[in-house]
Amino acid sequence: MSITRKLGLLGTLAAALVMGLAACQTSGTMTSLVTDAGEETFTSWLAKPEGEGPFPAVVLLHGCSGTERTTSHQTVWRGLNGHAALLNDYGYVTLIVDSFGARRITDGCQTGGKYYSVQVSDAHAAFDHLASLPFVDAGRIGFVGQSLGGGTALRLALGSSVDSRTREGQGSYAALVAYYPWCEAAWAYALRRPVMILIGEKDDWTPASRCIAMHSLAEKATFQPDLELEVYPDAHHSFDLPMRGPYYVEGMNGRFHTVQGNPGARRDSQARMLTFFAKHLGGPYPAAASAGVDAAGNAGFGNILRAAFALND
Repeated sequence: MSITRKLGLLGTLAAALVMGLAACQTSGTMTSLVTDAGEETFTSWLAKPEGEGPFPAVVLLHGCSGTERTTSHQTVWRGLNGHAALLNDYGYVTLIVDSFGARRITDGCQTGGKYYSVQVSDAHAAFDHLASLPFVDAGRIGFVGQSLGGGTALRLALGSSVDSRTREGQGSYAALVAYYPWCEAAWAYALRRPVMILIGEKDDWTPASRCIAMHSLAEKATFQPDLELEVYPDAHHSFDLPMRGPYYVEGMNGRFHTVQGNPGARRDSQARMLTFFAKHLGGPYPAAASAGVDAAGNAGFGNILRAAFALND
């Protein structure tokens, strides 16, 4: 387990990680899926690397404002596609999930945790869909969630007492990344899958202090999977999205919260995400990165950065 609270030179070194990839963003092929309960449909966008696979795969899930795909600015949509394009480039199939659009949910930011159950159900269905595809390795499927989706990621990482999906005979995610989630300290003892939490120190919506407390307890727990926590100084909620700010979004009880992009933290978080998935999901990798992958399929953070510079020359 690790915790980092300083960006420093690391952010500078990571600055080239996704430079130029924004122009390569792809929404993928639109797919309508049915929840595992068979009750509701939701929309997703599938994209894959070149080749036949089988590839590792990653599901990406939005926060309380939805994908914002139909807005003029498309901030969340562009952010999700930025993550997906990077993952595609490193040999992962991606599935961007829209839990709100088909259900005509316009905003979930003022409803607390009302839509966690919806997103958990969608995440299970997305996993099953990916696992059924011949070019996906069902044993190497990961998950990335932002905000509300980050809280969903933590729920998916919990044991059977909270997540019924862990009952015998059902597959689930091998590793999960939670961007600025709402953390519950007690969950430290219930985690059953590797998790990385990425959050800003100045987040006034989902406080980093809650995740720090959770991480502290997890370090003392036994039989825990990997739990990594990165806290970025000078970063607010939604730091990984392509926007300036600060902007203010209304949450519960009429309270407004700060959202602001932070390019340095975004690039660093993406490099760490790649390293985390390389550790838990494995390759394949583009030629520039293959030299930095050991026999066990692990890529060091320095190797990811060196490969990123080479890929963006």
